[in-house]
Amino acid sequence: MRQVKIGPQGIRGRVDDGLELEQLIDIVSAFATWLEGGPVLVARDTRPSSPMLACAVRSALSACGCEVFDVGVCPTAVAQFEARARDLSGVISITGAHNDARWNGLKLFGAGGAVLSSAEGREVLDLWHQADYLRARTERLGTIHQLGDPFSRYLDALGEWVDLDAIAAADLRVVVDACNGAGSLLVQDVCRRLGVTLIPISCQIGQRFPHPPDPTAPNLAHVAAIMEPVDADFGFGFSSDCERVAAITGEGKALGRRATLPLTVEHLLARSPQPKGRKVLAGVTCDSRVYRIAERHGAQVVRCGVGVQAVVERMTIEEGLVGGDDSGGVAIAAVQLAYDGIAVLTLLLEAVAQRGGSQALTDALPPVFARTTTVPCRIASAYSAVARIRERLDPARVEDLDGVRVDLDEGWYHVRVSHTEPVIRVTCEASTAEMADELLALVSQQVRAATQG
Repeated sequence: MRQVKIGPQGIRGRVDDGLELEQLIDIVSAFATWLEGGPVLVARDTRPSSPMLACAVRSALSACGCEVFDVGVCPTAVAQFEARARDLSGVISITGAHNDARWNGLKLFGAGGAVLSSAEGREVLDLWHQADYLRARTERLGTIHQLGDPFSRYLDALGEWVDLDAIAAADLRVVVDACNGAGSLLVQDVCRRLGVTLIPISCQIGQRFPHPPDPTAPNLAHVAAIMEPVDADFGFGFSSDCERVAAITGEGKALGRRATLPLTVEHLLARSPQPKGRKVLAGVTCDSRVYRIAERHGAQVVRCGVGVQAVVERMTIEEGLVGGDDSGGVAIAAVQLAYDGIAVLTLLLEAVAQRGGSQALTDALPPVFARTTTVPCRIASAYSAVARIRERLDPARVEDLDGVRVDLDEGWYHVRVSHTEPVIRVTCEASTAEMADELLALVSQQVRAATQG
Protein backbone atom coordinates (compact mmCIF):
# COMPACT_ATOMS: atom_id res chain seq x y z
CA MET A 1 0.00 0.00 0.00
CA ARG A 2 1.48 3.35 -1.08
CA GLN A 3 1.96 5.66 1.88
CA VAL A 4 0.68 9.12 0.90
CA LYS A 5 -2.09 11.43 2.08
CA ILE A 6 -3.27 14.64 0.43
CA GLY A 7 -5.58 17.00 2.29
CA PRO A 8 -6.63 20.63 2.76
CA GLN A 9 -3.40 21.46 4.61
CA GLY A 10 -0.96 19.88 2.15
CA ILE A 11 0.59 16.52 1.39
CA ARG A 12 2.49 13.94 3.41
CA GLY A 13 3.88 10.54 2.49
CA ARG A 14 6.72 8.05 2.43
CA VAL A 15 9.50 9.49 0.28
CA ASP A 16 10.46 6.02 -0.93
CA ASP A 17 6.89 4.76 -1.41
CA GLY A 18 4.11 7.17 -2.26
CA LEU A 19 5.36 10.76 -2.17
CA GLU A 20 6.04 11.56 -5.83
CA LEU A 21 7.82 14.74 -6.91
CA GLU A 22 5.41 15.32 -9.79
CA GLN A 23 2.48 15.21 -7.39
CA LEU A 24 4.23 17.49 -4.93
CA ILE A 25 5.06 20.03 -7.65
CA ASP A 26 1.41 20.01 -8.75
CA ILE A 27 0.28 20.72 -5.16
CA VAL A 28 2.73 23.63 -4.93
CA SER A 29 1.57 24.94 -8.31
CA ALA A 30 -2.07 24.78 -7.20
CA PHE A 31 -1.17 26.64 -4.00
CA ALA A 32 0.76 29.31 -5.94
CA THR A 33 -2.20 29.69 -8.29
CA TRP A 34 -4.53 30.13 -5.32
CA LEU A 35 -2.15 32.82 -3.99
CA GLU A 36 -2.27 34.50 -7.42
CA GLY A 37 1.53 34.43 -7.61
CA GLY A 38 2.11 36.26 -4.32
CA PRO A 39 5.37 36.01 -2.31
CA VAL A 40 5.92 32.81 -0.32
CA LEU A 41 8.23 31.89 2.56
CA VAL A 42 9.72 28.38 2.44
CA ALA A 43 11.05 26.55 5.50
CA ARG A 44 12.11 22.96 6.14
CA ASP A 45 12.97 20.51 8.86
CA THR A 46 16.14 18.41 9.06
CA ARG A 47 15.10 15.19 7.29
CA PRO A 48 17.54 13.87 4.68
CA SER A 49 14.89 14.38 1.99
CA SER A 50 13.99 17.96 2.96
CA PRO A 51 16.72 19.76 0.91
CA MET A 52 15.67 17.78 -2.17
CA LEU A 53 12.01 18.66 -1.68
CA ALA A 54 12.95 22.30 -1.03
CA CYS A 55 14.55 22.49 -4.48
CA ALA A 56 11.33 21.26 -6.07
CA VAL A 57 9.18 23.64 -4.02
CA ARG A 58 11.29 26.69 -4.84
CA SER A 59 11.32 25.82 -8.54
CA ALA A 60 7.57 25.26 -8.71
CA LEU A 61 6.87 28.56 -6.95
CA SER A 62 9.26 30.46 -9.20
CA ALA A 63 7.66 28.93 -12.29
CA CYS A 64 4.33 30.35 -11.12
CA GLY A 65 5.86 33.80 -10.69
CA CYS A 66 6.03 33.74 -6.88
CA GLU A 67 8.85 35.59 -5.16
CA VAL A 68 10.42 33.02 -2.82
CA PHE A 69 11.96 33.70 0.60
CA ASP A 70 13.87 30.61 1.73
CA VAL A 71 14.73 30.54 5.45
CA GLY A 72 16.24 27.04 5.40
CA VAL A 73 15.93 24.94 8.57
CA CYS A 74 13.27 26.59 10.71
CA PRO A 75 10.38 25.48 12.96
CA THR A 76 7.02 25.77 11.26
CA ALA A 77 5.56 28.29 13.73
CA VAL A 78 8.61 30.56 13.42
CA ALA A 79 8.22 30.52 9.64
CA GLN A 80 4.59 31.53 10.10
CA PHE A 81 5.63 34.35 12.44
CA GLU A 82 8.25 35.64 10.00
CA ALA A 83 5.76 35.57 7.12
CA ARG A 84 3.40 37.73 9.13
CA ALA A 85 6.21 40.19 9.92
CA ARG A 86 7.09 40.40 6.21
CA ASP A 87 3.44 40.54 5.08
CA LEU A 88 3.89 37.60 2.71
CA SER A 89 1.09 35.82 0.88
CA GLY A 90 1.87 32.31 2.07
CA VAL A 91 4.16 29.78 3.73
CA ILE A 92 5.23 26.27 2.77
CA SER A 93 6.83 24.24 5.54
CA ILE A 94 8.59 21.09 4.33
CA THR A 95 8.28 18.59 7.15
CA GLY A 96 7.17 15.13 8.08
CA ALA A 97 6.29 16.48 11.54
CA HIS A 98 6.02 13.63 14.07
CA ASN A 99 6.45 10.82 11.51
CA ASP A 100 9.74 8.97 11.16
CA ALA A 101 12.49 10.09 8.77
CA ARG A 102 11.14 8.05 5.84
CA TRP A 103 8.18 10.43 5.71
CA ASN A 104 8.05 14.01 4.50
CA GLY A 105 5.55 16.46 3.12
CA LEU A 106 4.32 20.02 2.82
CA LYS A 107 2.25 22.14 5.19
CA LEU A 108 0.54 25.06 3.49
CA PHE A 109 -0.34 28.37 5.15
CA GLY A 110 -2.04 31.48 3.83
CA ALA A 111 -1.50 35.22 4.14
CA GLY A 112 0.85 36.16 6.96
CA GLY A 113 1.39 32.49 7.79
CA ALA A 114 -2.23 31.95 8.80
CA VAL A 115 -3.54 28.40 9.07
CA LEU A 116 -5.75 27.70 6.06
CA SER A 117 -9.43 27.42 6.87
CA SER A 118 -11.19 24.26 5.76
CA ALA A 119 -12.81 26.22 2.91
CA GLU A 120 -9.47 27.67 1.77
CA GLY A 121 -7.88 24.25 1.86
CA ARG A 122 -10.65 22.84 -0.32
CA GLU A 123 -10.11 25.67 -2.80
CA VAL A 124 -6.45 24.69 -3.16
CA LEU A 125 -7.45 21.05 -3.65
CA ASP A 126 -9.99 22.05 -6.29
CA LEU A 127 -7.26 23.87 -8.23
CA TRP A 128 -5.05 20.78 -7.93
CA HIS A 129 -7.82 18.58 -9.33
CA GLN A 130 -8.37 21.00 -12.21
CA ALA A 131 -4.60 21.01 -12.99
CA ASP A 132 -4.83 24.47 -14.57
CA TYR A 133 -1.94 26.31 -12.94
CA LEU A 134 -0.55 29.80 -13.12
CA ARG A 135 2.58 29.96 -15.31
CA ALA A 136 4.89 32.97 -15.49
CA ARG A 137 6.57 34.29 -18.62
CA THR A 138 10.34 33.76 -18.71
CA GLU A 139 11.03 37.38 -17.80
CA ARG A 140 8.60 37.17 -14.86
CA LEU A 141 9.82 34.04 -13.10
CA GLY A 142 9.86 34.47 -9.34
CA THR A 143 13.11 35.56 -7.71
CA ILE A 144 14.48 33.24 -5.02
CA HIS A 145 16.00 34.89 -1.92
CA GLN A 146 18.04 33.06 0.73
CA LEU A 147 17.27 34.69 4.08
CA GLY A 148 19.72 34.73 6.96
CA ASP A 149 18.49 34.77 10.56
CA PRO A 150 14.73 34.12 10.76
CA PHE A 151 14.74 33.94 14.57
CA SER A 152 15.44 37.51 15.79
CA ARG A 153 11.95 39.00 15.55
CA TYR A 154 10.41 35.88 17.00
CA LEU A 155 12.82 35.88 19.96
CA ASP A 156 12.12 39.56 20.61
CA ALA A 157 8.38 38.88 20.68
CA LEU A 158 8.75 36.00 23.15
CA GLY A 159 10.97 38.14 25.37
CA GLU A 160 8.30 40.84 25.55
CA TRP A 161 5.58 38.33 26.37
CA VAL A 162 7.05 36.55 29.42
CA ASP A 163 8.62 37.71 32.69
CA LEU A 164 12.31 37.54 31.75
CA ASP A 165 13.46 38.79 35.15
CA ALA A 166 11.59 36.06 37.02
CA ILE A 167 12.93 33.35 34.72
CA ALA A 168 16.52 34.56 34.94
CA ALA A 169 16.32 34.97 38.73
CA ALA A 170 15.15 31.37 39.13
CA ASP A 171 18.47 30.12 37.68
CA LEU A 172 16.72 27.21 35.97
CA ARG A 173 18.40 24.16 34.49
CA VAL A 174 16.47 22.78 31.52
CA VAL A 175 16.92 19.59 29.49
CA VAL A 176 15.71 19.77 25.88
CA ASP A 177 15.57 16.92 23.36
CA ALA A 178 14.97 18.54 19.96
CA CYS A 179 15.43 15.17 18.20
CA ASN A 180 17.98 16.90 15.92
CA GLY A 181 14.99 18.62 14.34
CA ALA A 182 14.20 22.12 13.15
CA GLY A 183 14.25 23.54 16.68
CA SER A 184 17.77 22.35 17.48
CA LEU A 185 19.44 25.75 17.12
CA LEU A 186 16.48 27.88 18.14
CA VAL A 187 16.07 26.26 21.56
CA GLN A 188 19.67 27.19 22.30
CA ASP A 189 18.97 30.82 21.36
CA VAL A 190 15.77 30.83 23.42
CA CYS A 191 17.49 29.50 26.53
CA ARG A 192 20.26 32.07 26.20
CA ARG A 193 17.67 34.84 25.85
CA LEU A 194 15.76 33.58 28.91
CA GLY A 195 18.87 33.20 31.04
CA VAL A 196 18.41 29.49 31.74
CA THR A 197 21.06 26.78 31.62
CA LEU A 198 20.39 24.39 28.76
CA ILE A 199 21.36 20.74 28.91
CA PRO A 200 20.90 19.78 25.24
CA ILE A 201 20.09 16.32 23.95
CA SER A 202 20.04 15.80 20.19
CA CYS A 203 20.16 19.51 19.37
CA GLN A 204 22.37 19.25 16.29
CA ILE A 205 21.56 20.07 12.68
CA GLY A 206 22.71 17.46 10.17
CA GLN A 207 22.39 14.44 12.45
CA ARG A 208 19.81 11.66 12.18
CA PHE A 209 16.76 11.44 14.40
CA PRO A 210 17.90 9.37 17.42
CA HIS A 211 14.32 8.17 18.00
CA PRO A 212 10.90 8.76 16.41
CA PRO A 213 10.35 12.55 16.33
CA ASP A 214 7.13 12.40 18.31
CA PRO A 215 7.39 13.54 21.97
CA THR A 216 5.50 10.66 23.54
CA ALA A 217 6.43 9.57 27.06
CA PRO A 218 8.20 6.37 25.84
CA ASN A 219 10.23 8.39 23.31
CA LEU A 220 11.35 10.72 26.11
CA ALA A 221 12.20 8.05 28.69
CA HIS A 222 15.91 8.83 28.31
CA VAL A 223 15.23 12.47 29.18
CA ALA A 224 13.23 11.49 32.25
CA ALA A 225 16.09 9.23 33.37
CA ILE A 226 18.65 12.03 33.55
CA MET A 227 16.55 14.79 35.12
CA GLU A 228 17.54 14.14 38.72
CA PRO A 229 21.19 13.15 38.00
CA VAL A 230 21.83 16.48 36.20
CA ASP A 231 19.77 18.44 38.76
CA ALA A 232 17.39 19.80 36.10
CA ASP A 233 14.27 21.77 36.94
CA PHE A 234 12.24 20.91 33.86
CA GLY A 235 12.58 19.18 30.50
CA PHE A 236 11.03 19.24 27.04
CA GLY A 237 10.86 17.07 23.93
CA PHE A 238 9.80 18.24 20.47
CA SER A 239 8.57 16.92 17.15
CA SER A 240 10.81 17.57 14.15
CA ASP A 241 9.02 20.84 13.26
CA CYS A 242 8.43 21.93 16.89
CA GLU A 243 4.66 21.96 16.60
CA ARG A 244 4.35 19.24 19.23
CA VAL A 245 5.96 19.48 22.65
CA ALA A 246 5.81 17.46 25.86
CA ALA A 247 7.23 18.21 29.30
CA ILE A 248 9.25 16.26 31.87
CA THR A 249 9.26 17.21 35.56
CA GLY A 250 12.36 17.83 37.62
CA GLU A 251 11.57 14.60 39.43
CA GLY A 252 11.93 12.67 36.18
CA LYS A 253 8.31 12.06 35.22
CA ALA A 254 7.51 12.30 31.50
CA LEU A 255 4.08 13.93 31.48
CA GLY A 256 3.23 12.95 27.91
CA ARG A 257 1.73 15.01 25.10
CA ARG A 258 -1.77 14.97 26.59
CA ALA A 259 -0.57 17.10 29.52
CA THR A 260 0.75 19.95 27.37
CA LEU A 261 -2.58 21.70 26.83
CA PRO A 262 -3.71 21.39 30.50
CA LEU A 263 -0.36 22.77 31.72
CA THR A 264 -0.55 25.67 29.29
CA VAL A 265 -4.18 26.43 30.16
CA GLU A 266 -3.39 26.38 33.88
CA HIS A 267 -0.63 28.97 33.66
CA LEU A 268 -2.28 31.19 31.05
CA LEU A 269 -5.45 31.45 33.13
CA ALA A 270 -3.48 31.94 36.34
CA ARG A 271 -1.52 34.85 34.84
CA SER A 272 -4.59 36.40 33.20
CA PRO A 273 -5.94 39.44 35.10
CA GLN A 274 -9.49 38.42 34.15
CA PRO A 275 -9.69 34.66 33.49
CA LYS A 276 -13.43 34.45 34.11
CA GLY A 277 -15.31 33.90 30.88
CA ARG A 278 -12.19 33.41 28.74
CA LYS A 279 -12.53 30.67 26.15
CA VAL A 280 -10.31 27.62 25.83
CA LEU A 281 -10.55 25.56 22.63
CA ALA A 282 -10.08 21.84 23.25
CA GLY A 283 -9.92 19.10 20.64
CA VAL A 284 -12.65 16.51 21.14
CA THR A 285 -10.12 13.92 22.39
CA CYS A 286 -8.67 16.14 25.14
CA ASP A 287 -9.08 14.67 28.61
CA SER A 288 -11.09 16.09 31.50
CA ARG A 289 -8.14 17.96 33.03
CA VAL A 290 -8.66 20.83 30.59
CA TYR A 291 -12.31 21.16 31.64
CA ARG A 292 -11.58 20.95 35.36
CA ILE A 293 -8.77 23.52 35.20
CA ALA A 294 -10.91 25.91 33.17
CA GLU A 295 -13.82 25.52 35.59
CA ARG A 296 -11.55 26.30 38.55
CA HIS A 297 -10.55 29.60 36.93
CA GLY A 298 -14.05 30.46 35.73
CA ALA A 299 -13.15 29.97 32.05
CA GLN A 300 -15.21 28.23 29.38
CA VAL A 301 -14.12 25.23 27.28
CA VAL A 302 -15.33 25.07 23.69
CA ARG A 303 -14.97 21.62 22.16
CA CYS A 304 -13.76 21.39 18.55
CA GLY A 305 -12.22 18.98 16.07
CA VAL A 306 -8.69 17.62 16.31
CA GLY A 307 -5.71 19.23 14.58
CA VAL A 308 -4.38 22.72 14.10
CA GLN A 309 -6.82 23.62 11.33
CA ALA A 310 -9.92 22.74 13.36
CA VAL A 311 -8.57 24.32 16.54
CA VAL A 312 -7.36 27.59 15.02
CA GLU A 313 -10.45 27.99 12.83
CA ARG A 314 -12.66 27.76 15.93
CA MET A 315 -10.28 29.91 18.01
CA THR A 316 -10.71 32.68 15.46
CA ILE A 317 -14.50 32.48 15.68
CA GLU A 318 -14.61 32.25 19.48
CA GLU A 319 -11.74 34.70 20.14
CA GLY A 320 -10.14 32.02 22.28
CA LEU A 321 -7.27 32.58 24.68
CA VAL A 322 -5.64 29.25 23.88
CA GLY A 323 -6.43 26.09 21.99
CA GLY A 324 -4.99 22.67 21.35
CA ASP A 325 -5.52 18.95 21.31
CA ASP A 326 -4.01 15.84 22.86
CA SER A 327 -1.09 15.67 20.39
CA GLY A 328 1.04 18.19 22.28
CA GLY A 329 0.10 20.94 19.83
CA VAL A 330 -1.01 24.23 21.42
CA ALA A 331 -1.84 27.64 19.93
CA ILE A 332 -1.53 30.69 22.20
CA ALA A 333 -3.45 33.65 20.81
CA ALA A 334 -1.16 36.24 22.41
CA VAL A 335 1.76 34.89 20.33
CA GLN A 336 0.06 33.69 17.15
CA LEU A 337 -2.69 31.38 15.96
CA ALA A 338 -0.36 28.46 15.30
CA TYR A 339 0.78 25.30 17.06
CA ASP A 340 3.98 26.64 18.59
CA GLY A 341 6.01 24.37 20.86
CA ILE A 342 8.73 26.97 21.45
CA ALA A 343 6.16 29.46 22.79
CA VAL A 344 4.83 26.73 25.10
CA LEU A 345 8.36 26.05 26.38
CA THR A 346 8.81 29.74 27.12
CA LEU A 347 5.50 30.01 28.96
CA LEU A 348 6.04 26.88 31.05
CA LEU A 349 9.53 28.02 32.07
CA GLU A 350 7.89 31.21 33.34
CA ALA A 351 5.41 29.04 35.26
CA VAL A 352 8.17 26.94 36.85
CA ALA A 353 10.13 30.07 37.76
CA GLN A 354 7.20 31.91 39.30
CA ARG A 355 5.90 28.86 41.19
CA GLY A 356 9.22 27.75 42.59
CA GLY A 357 9.60 24.49 40.67
CA SER A 358 7.85 22.02 38.41
CA GLN A 359 6.11 20.25 41.29
CA ALA A 360 4.01 23.32 42.08
CA LEU A 361 2.91 23.49 38.44
CA THR A 362 2.12 19.81 37.98
CA ASP A 363 0.27 19.68 41.31
CA ALA A 364 -2.35 21.84 39.58
CA LEU A 365 -3.12 18.97 37.20
CA PRO A 366 -5.99 16.77 38.43
CA PRO A 367 -5.49 12.99 38.11
CA VAL A 368 -6.80 11.42 34.92
CA PHE A 369 -7.08 7.92 33.45
CA ALA A 370 -6.96 8.29 29.67
CA ARG A 371 -5.80 5.77 27.09
CA THR A 372 -5.20 5.86 23.36
CA THR A 373 -4.26 3.43 20.61
CA THR A 374 -4.39 3.07 16.83
CA VAL A 375 -5.90 0.42 14.56
CA PRO A 376 -4.29 0.09 11.10
CA CYS A 377 -6.76 0.64 8.28
CA ARG A 378 -6.68 1.46 4.58
CA ILE A 379 -7.64 5.11 4.05
CA ALA A 380 -10.12 4.03 1.37
CA SER A 381 -12.18 2.08 3.91
CA ALA A 382 -11.46 3.96 7.16
CA TYR A 383 -14.42 6.35 7.03
CA SER A 384 -16.78 3.50 6.20
CA ALA A 385 -15.50 1.61 9.24
CA VAL A 386 -16.20 4.59 11.52
CA ALA A 387 -19.66 4.94 9.96
CA ARG A 388 -20.41 1.28 10.75
CA ILE A 389 -19.46 1.89 14.38
CA ARG A 390 -21.72 4.95 14.45
CA GLU A 391 -24.71 2.95 13.17
CA ARG A 392 -24.54 0.54 16.13
CA LEU A 393 -24.66 3.25 18.82
CA ASP A 394 -27.42 4.97 20.76
CA PRO A 395 -27.85 8.35 19.00
CA ALA A 396 -28.59 10.04 22.33
CA ARG A 397 -25.06 9.33 23.55
CA VAL A 398 -23.20 10.16 20.34
CA GLU A 399 -21.47 13.39 19.38
CA ASP A 400 -20.45 13.58 15.71
CA LEU A 401 -17.36 15.74 15.94
CA ASP A 402 -14.29 14.70 13.96
CA GLY A 403 -15.37 11.09 14.23
CA VAL A 404 -17.60 9.57 16.88
CA ARG A 405 -17.54 10.47 20.58
CA VAL A 406 -19.64 8.54 23.08
CA ASP A 407 -20.13 9.81 26.63
CA LEU A 408 -20.68 7.15 29.29
CA ASP A 409 -21.69 7.34 32.95
CA GLU A 410 -18.06 7.09 34.10
CA GLY A 411 -16.05 8.16 31.09
CA TRP A 412 -16.11 8.50 27.31
CA TYR A 413 -14.48 7.23 24.14
CA HIS A 414 -13.78 8.65 20.70
CA VAL A 415 -13.05 6.99 17.35
CA ARG A 416 -11.74 8.90 14.35
CA VAL A 417 -9.77 8.52 11.15
CA SER A 418 -6.23 9.89 11.52
CA HIS A 419 -5.49 13.09 9.64
CA THR A 420 -1.87 12.08 9.06
CA GLU A 421 -1.53 8.27 9.01
CA PRO A 422 -3.42 5.23 7.60
CA VAL A 423 -4.93 4.35 10.99
CA ILE A 424 -8.07 4.81 13.05
CA ARG A 425 -7.39 6.44 16.41
CA VAL A 426 -9.17 5.31 19.57
CA THR A 427 -9.11 7.46 22.71
CA CYS A 428 -10.93 6.86 25.97
CA GLU A 429 -11.13 8.04 29.56
CA ALA A 430 -12.62 6.40 32.64
CA SER A 431 -12.80 6.96 36.39
CA THR A 432 -10.15 4.31 37.17
CA ALA A 433 -7.09 2.95 35.40
CA GLU A 434 -8.62 -0.51 35.22
CA MET A 435 -11.83 0.77 33.65
CA ALA A 436 -9.84 2.82 31.13
CA ASP A 437 -7.84 -0.25 30.10
CA GLU A 438 -10.99 -2.34 29.74
CA LEU A 439 -12.79 0.35 27.75
CA LEU A 440 -9.85 0.79 25.38
CA ALA A 441 -9.65 -2.97 24.77
CA LEU A 442 -13.41 -3.22 24.13
CA VAL A 443 -13.61 -0.27 21.72
CA SER A 444 -10.43 -1.29 19.89
CA GLN A 445 -11.91 -4.74 19.30
CA GLN A 446 -15.06 -3.16 17.86
CA VAL A 447 -12.98 -0.94 15.57
CA ARG A 448 -10.94 -3.90 14.30
CA ALA A 449 -14.16 -5.76 13.54
CA ALA A 450 -15.55 -2.72 11.70
CA THR A 451 -12.44 -2.43 9.52
CA GLN A 452 -13.04 -5.98 8.32
CA GLY A 453 -16.55 -5.14 7.17
